[in-house]
Amino acid sequence: MRLWTLQAPEVVAAVRSDGRYLAEWDRVIVNWRPAFRAMVAEMRRRDIISDSAPPPIWCWPGRALRRNRIRQQANSLLGDDQWAHGVWLLKLDVPDSQTLTTSYSRWNDYLGVTMDLLRTSGLSDGPAFTAGAAPMNWGPELENDWDQPQVVIPELRREWLLTARPYPPDPETAVRIAADPLLRA
Repeated sequence: MRLWTLQAPEVVAAVRSDGRYLAEWDRVIVNWRPAFRAMVAEMRRRDIISDSAPPPIWCWPGRALRRNRIRQQANSLLGDDQWAHGVWLLKLDVPDSQTLTTSYSRWNDYLGVTMDLLRTSGLSDGPAFTAGAAPMNWGPELENDWDQPQVVIPELRREWLLTARPYPPDPETAVRIAADPLLRA
């Protein structure tokens, strides 16, 4: 499956030097971890991953040829701090057996529901919470005309990497970064 993803420079360096990159749980926002763990559980149920697994890596389907779509997705997902750190556009060819395609809209709704449950349940993030989390429709069907498919993979592998190139911020974002002394450093 042809996919693209936006990643930090150290991710690209890890893939190039080690042949693979695995995401780390400590990089996932604490309130998002229950939803991420549920997604990992679904990937495990589908035999995409083994018992111990890192958080998934987000991708989008296609060959990354529509510049406006990439820019729109990048600007909606990345903060100025991430742009200032550096962003790379990776084009991938991943075996279908290593992918889970779901609705981006449903995922965002699920993320919100699990955060609310975490806040109101008194439980901390962990297996007991994840087991009792709200149900999620893990199918690829889209909710509406505005929805988009998202694809998660268990890791990035050198053999899946077709191209990797720096992806600069748009001019407006570059101006904000240049004006912020904390981001310039």
